[in-house]
Amino acid sequence: MTATETPAEAPDRRHDVVHVEAFDPEEVRPWRYHNRTRSGMDDQSLDALAASIRRDGQQQLGLARRLPAGDTYAAEAIYGVRRLEACRRAEMLWRAEVRDASTPDATCAVLMHSENEWSEGVSPLENAAQWKAMLDAGVFANQSSLAVDLGCHRGTVSRAIRTVTTLFDEDWLERLVRPVMHEFTGRAADRLADACSDTRRRRSARQRAKNLVPGLVPAQELYGALFGRDPVSQRREMVFVRRKGRAGGGVVAAKIERDGAGGFNVSVRPHDQTPAELAEIAEQVEALLATETAAGSSVRLGRRLVALMTPLDAKSADRSWVEGCIWSAARASGLQWDRWRCAAAADILRSQPRGWENAVLRAITDTSSSTPGPQA
Repeated sequence: MTATETPAEAPDRRHDVVHVEAFDPEEVRPWRYHNRTRSGMDDQSLDALAASIRRDGQQQLGLARRLPAGDTYAAEAIYGVRRLEACRRAEMLWRAEVRDASTPDATCAVLMHSENEWSEGVSPLENAAQWKAMLDAGVFANQSSLAVDLGCHRGTVSRAIRTVTTLFDEDWLERLVRPVMHEFTGRAADRLADACSDTRRRRSARQRAKNLVPGLVPAQELYGALFGRDPVSQRREMVFVRRKGRAGGGVVAAKIERDGAGGFNVSVRPHDQTPAELAEIAEQVEALLATETAAGSSVRLGRRLVALMTPLDAKSADRSWVEGCIWSAARASGLQWDRWRCAAAADILRSQPRGWENAVLRAITDTSSSTPGPQA
């Protein structure tokens, strides 16, 4: 295990340092509340990451909390569990920012949630299971305090806890859900939980579950396996359609349909579209996506800003250009930001008081309290 201290932020805060250590992966255990149970933890994905780390080194630090003297392990991984396992496979040291053993679990949860917004692969159901475990253990006093500290909507937390409680409440259902929990979308998990909340339907589903093997029924097929065909989900609503040919008929050149379960399907015959018609289809799809993925609009905005400009761009480029980039990225992410909010975000990015990615996070969160929700 080796230790270094590196500047944490931009040069204007040289007195702040991040304590980084390189651990033997065998000396580190995952934090008991980490939420990456299966997402990205399959052999193929881990082996690919291990090969990348072996070739290029570990590009992103994990976060570790030191354990008290006398513990079997030296530290626990708050986030970076996937990188920890990949380093174990690559037979390389795992590098992480290290926090003191006295760091509260609630603080660790906030740090992990923030980091996960910039990473991929953790399912809504995995997050819900972690939230419930922390609430049960008293890490957060209640759902409201968890929502405030993690920056989530109170309704999102309430719905997630209700869903995970239902799906893990009885052994027969949990044994089918847990092995594939990383595959569930939030909508699919909610739909299955709603069906299981019906006493009559749950009784028949329990009988069907006896013939199912855990792990062999994918998440997207579990509802059908337990409840059969759902007539409501088979209904389709036409959101948009364009025909080519005689008035009122002809070949369907493009259409967008929504099914009864809330999903949607896009079918397009590109060679039958003019450039203007293709542009209209793109606008229709973008509006639909903005509505369906509204909960992630601020994260998408942050990612777009990081891709659009570098720290040097933000500091040296013309201010109006920076504000224009922010306005464009916000609109593309489904957020209706006015010039004043774009200007406030630009000020934060240009000053960069907390490092580049932290500056972006601050720019989109400091103005979000007065920002209306995403619109289609």
